[in-house]
Amino acid sequence: MNRKYSGFTLVEMLIVMGIIIILMVVGITAGRFAINRANDVAHKNAVDQIYTSLQAYYTDQREYPDPTNTTLCPGGSCTVATLVGDADTAGTLVPYIDLNAFDGGSKASYFYQVGGDGGNQAVLVCVTLRGPSVENNDKDDGEVYCNGNGIGETDIWGGVVTKKTITSADVTAWPTFASGGSEWDNGWQTE
Repeated sequence: MNRKYSGFTLVEMLIVMGIIIILMVVGITAGRFAINRANDVAHKNAVDQIYTSLQAYYTDQREYPDPTNTTLCPGGSCTVATLVGDADTAGTLVPYIDLNAFDGGSKASYFYQVGGDGGNQAVLVCVTLRGPSVENNDKDDGEVYCNGNGIGETDIWGGVVTKKTITSADVTAWPTFASGGSEWDNGWQTE
């Protein structure tokens, strides 16, 4: 008596598993790309929001917060972290920025610099887009996003930032962005 077995062969199973693996790789890659783009948007929005609050501060005070002012900024220097504040301490810009709506994105390094004096000041707020400054500098696609009226000014960080999104090839001030800055994560913790 001949009995006919029905089922999948080993070759058919391997083909199906191969297709599933290919789909998983494509899905994970697309998901990672989407996460990176979302983080970039969050960082850029944070910088834009900080710059807007600095403009409001300037309107009231007739100058930007001095990065070296020990009275104005706790800890002796005005970094983006001390300007905005964290979960425990309100920053200098709190009357001008809504901390409940502010989200700096995933961990990154933020930079703040003021050039000029009095009514002729230029300000620049920047963020690394591929992680904290050291990690961003080590990556081939490392970028820094800046906003402010200091774009094109020669006295900001010893080089000229000529556009909003820059790489190491775009600016002589890149060594400033290669390390340092103030680092945040979504929980408003500073390092």
